Amino acid sequence: MKKKYLALVLARKNSLRLKNKNILKLGKFPLVIHSFKQIVKAKSLFVDVLVSSDSLKIKKYTLRYGFKYLKRPKNLSTKNSTSESAAIHAANYYKKNFGNLDYIVLFQPTSPFRTKKTIMRAVNLSRNYPTKQIVSVNKLIKKKIPNGLIYITPLKKLLKYKTFSYQNFIPLNILSKKESLDIDTIEDFKLAQKYV
Repeated sequence: MKKKYLALVLARKNSLRLKNKNILKLGKFPLVIHSFKQIVKAKSLFVDVLVSSDSLKIKKYTLRYGFKYLKRPKNLSTKNSTSESAAIHAANYYKKNFGNLDYIVLFQPTSPFRTKKTIMRAVNLSRNYPTKQIVSVNKLIKKKIPNGLIYITPLKKLLKYKTFSYQNFIPLNILSKKESLDIDTIEDFKLAQKYV
């Protein structure tokens, strides 16, 4: 039976270091739209697309793209809230309302340069290692540190370990410095603007 992969975008309103970063305009589009466009290109890989946010603007963008929107509760929208807790909340909501799923593919809006090829590589790797978590890392750095570009986790593993990158995850090596960019600060954003 074909395994079900849910594309999940976590995009809360506030951010610590770079204010409203998920809706900052990068080139012609707000940051979160770049991820939406990437998902559309690879949509056949996913059973569905769910966006979890507490932002009305992001809700508007989500519905415009025909994705499912989940209003994130306040307790999961604070500076101390983890992506994992928001993802588990989203998975439970999806299962209750729309049916079962096997994997979550996490798309963070702060990675505006991921390619369709990378998304497909990640899903193929997951199919080859069905019980493992797939985590993108910078190939250029010896230590395998997640770069935030893409995470794929079996739902069972996320529920058990409450993390997207439990020990012995399978690294997805990313060679491109541009694609690996994770926008967290104003300096990161300025670099992204240069790339655009």
